[in-house]
Amino acid sequence: MRVIKIRKEIFDRFASNCPYRNYYQTSKYGTLMSKFGLKDEYYGFENNGSLIGVTLILSKPVFMGFKHGYAPRGIIIDYTNRPLVIEVVKELKNTLFKEHFLILKMDPQIICSYRDKKGNVISKNAQLDNVLETLKQSGFHHCGFNVYFEAVKPRFEAEVRIDKSPQELFKNLSKQTRNKLRKATKYGLTVYKDNKHEFEKIFPLIKSKENFTLKYYEEMQKQFGDDVEIYYAKLNTATYVQNSKSLYEREMEINDYLTNIIQSNGYKGKDMSSVLNKKMESDKLLSAYKKYLVIATDLLKNYPEGIVVGATITLKYMDKIFLIAEGFDAQYKNLCSNYLTKWKIIEKYAESNIKTFNLNAISGKFDKDNKFKGLNEMKLGYNSYPVEYIGEFNLIVNNPMYSLYRSIGSKK
Repeated sequence: MRVIKIRKEIFDRFASNCPYRNYYQTSKYGTLMSKFGLKDEYYGFENNGSLIGVTLILSKPVFMGFKHGYAPRGIIIDYTNRPLVIEVVKELKNTLFKEHFLILKMDPQIICSYRDKKGNVISKNAQLDNVLETLKQSGFHHCGFNVYFEAVKPRFEAEVRIDKSPQELFKNLSKQTRNKLRKATKYGLTVYKDNKHEFEKIFPLIKSKENFTLKYYEEMQKQFGDDVEIYYAKLNTATYVQNSKSLYEREMEINDYLTNIIQSNGYKGKDMSSVLNKKMESDKLLSAYKKYLVIATDLLKNYPEGIVVGATITLKYMDKIFLIAEGFDAQYKNLCSNYLTKWKIIEKYAESNIKTFNLNAISGKFDKDNKFKGLNEMKLGYNSYPVEYIGEFNLIVNNPMYSLYRSIGSKK
């Protein structure tokens, strides 16, 4: 067995036909990252003249000409074959040692479990313990089963199957999600796709949510082409005024009705506590609707053609679509634009060749103490299921130099 450098087209052809395939392990992603200070290199593992595995490794110099390496969602190989993995890692380590690597990090797309919305394991990878022991014996150190976002890539993601009719998919949404979608539509939000890929228009909406630059998204589109899609959530300001006015007037009628009951019956009625509670809730709603009406009126005056309040970027790969980035104008948080956009994407690709919508990262904690509870509830509200991955591994390639690098770094 030997490790060889391979051409991008050979790498892509092999990787795209493997169970662990993913868009991170593509030459398009490697080329993308090469535009931002990383070197993309493609390795093949050859046995008797045939490829048995491949990996993209991204690297950067960090210390005295030595490099850090990272195989995003890689290495692509049969992890259930222990002798093969041990031999591959041995040869890869020797190769990377000669190429002045200090360490190789990887986070292979090996699924630990599928879970329900409460975090209970529905099905577990029966080979998980075997794979962990194999990687340990090969020299990799497992970085642990983190539950938040401490790793380079999320260890937990939410995915929703969309191979059903839109009607059935809508019926399976959580009650809270359905209500938010109705609210967004009622206020006058519509979602449309941007075929011109004008990232500069949406970047102000997503830049506070992500760590990537405008150039990153523009370069992503150059590499992945039309598989990168942009969706806008646009507010029809005339509809917003009309519906805000209707909501205010309807609540005013309810409020007046409750006021009359209180004034006529005093505080002695049998159900008066319930009426008082309803009146206080109505007062809050009336205040909110009045505020919305004032805002809506100003928006119609300043933006008669409507205004973009949210944006989402997705990427298609094989039979999946991935949520890459999303954001909204905080002034219009109440409009739930991010909810409506994700639903419209689901609705668009329902019963198509796209089978799954990956909603990106969620937390691996599912109890009431989860500090990302809101994030989980929002994404799991689409009847999605948590997918748990195996996590990160480190392979120390040059132990003396890595120890020196760490000791010097700790003194700074």
